[in-house]
Amino acid sequence: MTYGIALALRVLLPRFLGPESFGQYNWAVEGISPTFFILSALGLDVYIRKEVSIRPEHASEFFGGTLLLQGVLAVVLLGGLYTVARASGMPPEVQTLALLMGVYQFFFRLNAILAAVLHAREKVDGLSVAHVVMKCIWGFGLVGMLLMGAPLPWMAAPFIAAELFKCAVLFHLTRRHAGLRLKVDLRATGAVLLAALPFFINEAALATNGRVDVTLLGLLAEPREVGYYGAVWGIAGMTMLLSPILGWVLMPLLSRAAASSQEEFVRLLRRGLEGILAVSIPVTLALALGSETWVRLMIGEAYLPAAPVLRLLAPIFVLTYVATVCGSWLMAANRTWTVTRTSLLAAGLNPTLNLLLVPTLLEWWGPAGGASGTAISLAICEVVVTCILLYAIGRNAFDARNLAALGKTVAVCATVTAAHLGLGRLGLDGSSLTTGLARLVLDGLLYVSLILLTGAVRRDEVLALVRMVRNRRKASPVAEPSSPSEVRAA
Repeated sequence: MTYGIALALRVLLPRFLGPESFGQYNWAVEGISPTFFILSALGLDVYIRKEVSIRPEHASEFFGGTLLLQGVLAVVLLGGLYTVARASGMPPEVQTLALLMGVYQFFFRLNAILAAVLHAREKVDGLSVAHVVMKCIWGFGLVGMLLMGAPLPWMAAPFIAAELFKCAVLFHLTRRHAGLRLKVDLRATGAVLLAALPFFINEAALATNGRVDVTLLGLLAEPREVGYYGAVWGIAGMTMLLSPILGWVLMPLLSRAAASSQEEFVRLLRRGLEGILAVSIPVTLALALGSETWVRLMIGEAYLPAAPVLRLLAPIFVLTYVATVCGSWLMAANRTWTVTRTSLLAAGLNPTLNLLLVPTLLEWWGPAGGASGTAISLAICEVVVTCILLYAIGRNAFDARNLAALGKTVAVCATVTAAHLGLGRLGLDGSSLTTGLARLVLDGLLYVSLILLTGAVRRDEVLALVRMVRNRRKASPVAEPSSPSEVRAA
């Protein structure tokens, strides 16, 4: 439900604001404000999913102290954000929006920590309800602001209101289900911050890799380029539907498996990689082949120059999923610093590539050249990160089964791409929305047929998964899985 609401706003905002105004909005909301508040995360949400899933009472030992530290950090970061926003040359209303989004970022980071406590305790029903209501507040609030023609700073109001509501609900749920208490224990807080340091550095590096590029693009090019990039990034983000599930579920599951059975621990990695590739590759292929069609359908003709940017962004998300699974496995295996060093490398590489490619491609390609430079920079970083993490895991990442599935999937993708190009020569060239959609439907039918015929995706296992989910919803709640068979069922 929240995904549907967010998707609707990804369509409405670019269409309503236009490339120039949407670029200013995106710079404040997705660029500078989250970049500054990277430092307030402290790595606690990942640490909680790893440790509190095994020691439930541990959260109360450090939560009060870390909350106090986050409050102090927020004041300092808001001051720095205000200073940089004023020096950026952006209009005053954009500066004000960036500052207000900094307030939102504080509550957003706090809610991520509270949600992690519930994920670790596997008490997420109330969290799901709260998240849906929060997204409704945010979504309908933004639509109301657009319809009223409110000034740009007012766009921050729905963000802040939604997170305040969610914060109040999550405090209640964590006290009820996890026994979370507010107490300040400086020694325990210091110990946790030290233990969470690699998670914090890794999370900060990852966030830098995804946020600094928008900030730099806004400083190196005109707002229209940021608008192009942000609009097609919203479309490409459709492929990240499973990303929250990986973060919320995979780490606790892997941590328990690592503690109970090495064989099960490796099996989860291999089947996880196989499953995530089976889901992400076809969606990525559809985005790449139908980039012009998706732009016309979702954000309008005004953004058509950005269609090549969408094609560049589409493959990134397959790499991101693989890197996420591999990184979670390495962290559960207590090899956190391997992941952290890799993320730090990407965090330094990404802005360097942006500084080189954005001005160059703006000069060479004209409109959307800067956005293309940012997309290429991110793609290179994702390739580097994924290769390093797979190398660190070694033979544990693959077996004959998932290598065969990957090979079959690649062959199917090549066949569908060839058919797509052939349809273009026959007249279904995507020059209009109707012909573009028709070609994508034919591509999809061919892909599903071939993927089942080749056995790249096992039909019996898909049906078994559906039956298992249906049966688990009917079953009564059970204790945390501890044996390999219970982990396997989870």
